[in-house]
Amino acid sequence: MSGQQHHGGVDDQQVVGAAAVPAQDPVRDRLAARTREILDRPRPAASEEQVAREKAIVHECRYLMRLLSTRRRSAGEMRRRLAEREVPADVAHETMARIDRAGLIDDAAFARDWVQQRRALRSLGDEALRRELVDRRVDAELIEAALGDEESDEEQRCRELVRSRIGLRDRERLRTERGGDHRRRLSRRLDALLTRKGYPGDLAVHVIAGELRAAAEGPAA
Repeated sequence: MSGQQHHGGVDDQQVVGAAAVPAQDPVRDRLAARTREILDRPRPAASEEQVAREKAIVHECRYLMRLLSTRRRSAGEMRRRLAEREVPADVAHETMARIDRAGLIDDAAFARDWVQQRRALRSLGDEALRRELVDRRVDAELIEAALGDEESDEEQRCRELVRSRIGLRDRERLRTERGGDHRRRLSRRLDALLTRKGYPGDLAVHVIAGELRAAAEGPAA
């Protein structure tokens, strides 16, 4: 009887002792050991080739950022600049990736800015703007979105351009000439202008005829 009590007392102490010390998690221990191993492992020194490649990437990133400091650039423009500099393909790819990760590539915003500024500063028609954006390798979908992004009347912009190029002396000669030679010369000059600016031919003919007629019938200066 006493032996049984003694045996029971030993078991109770063992249970209490086991409860007092939390059981260790073998998975957590292995993970901690593996983490220490990785952190303590000596890192191999970068090779000369790796160091040179990293320097080249940083150099080209700085070059693109200087370009971006003057105005927005499309991704296609930046890739073309790197190609013109004969940057190796792997370096150019990583350079563009870093510029993209930095949030410095936005072709949609570039196209919108380009359209707005070129309409305001150069009075360009939509076709000329489309050609310029294609040349800068902007996707067609983004180009069309930019051209239609704001309320813009191409005919009105065309009329304003033509009116700005009909001077006071032109108006006087249109009102007084009989043979129409000056009208024909002025018409050809205006047509060439609108062609360069990217306005459709039928729109150019319609606007030129109307504005020359209005100038000839207008009051004397």
